[in-house]
Amino acid sequence: MSRRDTEEPPTHKVPPKRTPEVQTLQISRFGKSTTEPRALVGEVLAFDAMNDTTVDRYRTLELLGRGGMGEVTKSLDVKIGREIALKTMRPIAPQDLPQATSRFLREARVQALLEHPSIVPVYDIAFGPDGPYFTMKRVRGETLFDIIEGSRTTVKSTLGLRHSRHRLLSAFVTVCLAVDYAHQSGVVHRDLKPDNIMLGNHGEVYVLDWGVARVLPVGERPSVVSDESDDTHPGDMVGTPGFMSPEQVLGQLDLVDAKSDIFALGAILYEMVTLEPLIEDGTNVAILEATLNPNRTPPQPRDMPPELYALVLRATRFHRDERPSSARELADAVERYLDGDREYAARQRVANEHTDKAKALANLALDGPPDGREDARAGAMREAGRALSYLPDHEAARSVVLRLFATPPVALPSAAKREMQEITNAQIRTGMRDNAVRTAIWVLVSPLLLFMGVRIPWLAGLVMAGVVACAVTGAVLYFRKVTASYGRLLMALMVSGYGALMASVFGPLVFVPGFAAVNTVLFAAQGSPRHRVTIVLCGCAAFVLPFALEIAGLVPPSMVFSDAGMLLVPRVTHLPEAVSLISLIAVSMLGVIAPAVVATRLRDALFRAEERLLIHKWHLEKLAPKA
Repeated sequence: MSRRDTEEPPTHKVPPKRTPEVQTLQISRFGKSTTEPRALVGEVLAFDAMNDTTVDRYRTLELLGRGGMGEVTKSLDVKIGREIALKTMRPIAPQDLPQATSRFLREARVQALLEHPSIVPVYDIAFGPDGPYFTMKRVRGETLFDIIEGSRTTVKSTLGLRHSRHRLLSAFVTVCLAVDYAHQSGVVHRDLKPDNIMLGNHGEVYVLDWGVARVLPVGERPSVVSDESDDTHPGDMVGTPGFMSPEQVLGQLDLVDAKSDIFALGAILYEMVTLEPLIEDGTNVAILEATLNPNRTPPQPRDMPPELYALVLRATRFHRDERPSSARELADAVERYLDGDREYAARQRVANEHTDKAKALANLALDGPPDGREDARAGAMREAGRALSYLPDHEAARSVVLRLFATPPVALPSAAKREMQEITNAQIRTGMRDNAVRTAIWVLVSPLLLFMGVRIPWLAGLVMAGVVACAVTGAVLYFRKVTASYGRLLMALMVSGYGALMASVFGPLVFVPGFAAVNTVLFAAQGSPRHRVTIVLCGCAAFVLPFALEIAGLVPPSMVFSDAGMLLVPRVTHLPEAVSLISLIAVSMLGVIAPAVVATRLRDALFRAEERLLIHKWHLEKLAPKA
């Protein structure tokens, strides 16, 4: 049977035999004649009252639903003057006619047996020219299934005030009371589901489709409905997957009773509150297999009140004896919730259970095998959180949380590692941006070399090419969002090489050591720990290598020392006084500004981290016991 078998009770329309006069009056009754309507209605009623025949009494208006055995039409009872629902059998094979007729009449009698405001009353049962039919009250509204489906398509969990959670829970209480009345009358519905619950436009609540109901012997009830007319046998599976109890799935007919309907009511309550099925949607086979799993536990959504979740768990137990004793007990529990009774004792019991689990998992997280500590810590936090959801002031649960916070794990959890990597990548991208900006500024400053007067054009060209290469590499790494450690190492090597080339201007001991120091600090802070030694050695090589080459006599000396002092010897450029002073001042300012910017950003980042830690500490102080 389909998960959403929403068809109306199977029916078949009996075509009425109309005389020409009556048919003309009927057409006029629905506005297809220019004659005065009130007069014609009076004539119709007078005619039918005088000619009290079954065939002429009901006038079909429209089809309401069609099932496997019959159909329901909205019809006009012209004798009384009201709209009713008329259910008739559809044509059926002659060999199946006796059994089908018995089932059809049985459904009508079972429904007629139940005189309750939430069970659609039956007005008449009779035989027409083409077979049996019965009439009942015409109900208007929408099914609970339609309400749930509509709610799933909205951002909010309900369709507005008409279908607020309070309204739906109130309707559920009414359904439980109607079902309990049926149970007291010896009738088990066997196919309760949202499709068979209707909410009327004016507050009415109806339980529909009693076609597969089972009648149990109760006291001295008259034999209006015989057990022989029930054509289900042991082994037959009757109901809808997802709402059938385990005993229904197993076809244990002798065990199907009121507690089977209670299982269905629990599944309805869960789906009504969470907008999700009690058993996850899938194939019918998968749903039935899950129903037969005695360890199945539906997930608890965060927005589901714990009282209702606990009630659902009880109502949908695998073993019948563990379910509530009656549908009225379900109704009373939901009413207590609506009245604000939070069942503190039940909350305390459930919170204690979750806290005990949290304590055991916390012990494993702190003292257990290293491989399972992360999962144990996560489980302990979840269980403590569930305990606090039932009882926010549960001190033992809060103590577990505080204990775990106060004893951080030795290794960073995998989820924290991923988050840390995201933070690191963001910081690296910021550093790459700074590198690109700094090298671009060097490109702007480098034309000062030309104003100083070039002595060795190819060497001056190499210096210019070096700074441009650094700027281009920095821009490419930033815009391509390269965060790999080798990209930062490449940038550090290129900048150190550029610093070594700059030694040909003022010598290896003027400007270059400060330049190398600033860049070494920046790249060592950004680089991978395994590359930091390499970056420091490159920074030192920027001025040590050129100086070593001068000592070895491989390149002309850049400095001459005498009693008068130290003399810088020009090599790649001349050293005119004005331009040389301007160049030295410019590069010295860059050497001061760049470290200041970096240090300020590092301090700000550290301050923000400390601020977040203080906020976490404040939260923990509010969570933990005052002691």
